Amino acid sequence: MNIQILRDDLRSLSYVYPVALDDDYESILVKDFNLPQGYNYYSIPILLMLPRDYPESPPGVGKAEVYVPRGLRFKGRKPEDYHENSGPTEKWAWWCYESINWNPCTDDFITFFELLRAHMTNPKTKGF
Repeated sequence: MNIQILRDDLRSLSYVYPVALDDDYESILVKDFNLPQGYNYYSIPILLMLPRDYPESPPGVGKAEVYVPRGLRFKGRKPEDYHENSGPTEKWAWWCYESINWNPCTDDFITFFELLRAHMTNPKTKGF
């Protein structure tokens, strides 16, 4: 992991969202991520696991998973990519984000969160 790039990217992200990096450089917590319309929350915290080789590998895919609060609903239903019983603790649910168009030379956390917001816009849903 390139710590200097990580710090620079986190600094840029901190101008948009309150953000905290854990002491082991394994995850970041982003507070007040604004959701697209249709969700049961206006904004949520997001726990993002970091890939060990950031920025070469994108955040949010593979073992670098995205977690959202449990109870998240879109128009009263669970999004297909939302897995309520798969978070690291009872507070979190896993948001499955399988692929991302990522350029490690130009993309950063702001890019990632804008791509995530686009992915969360009008998602396919399943049961309640």
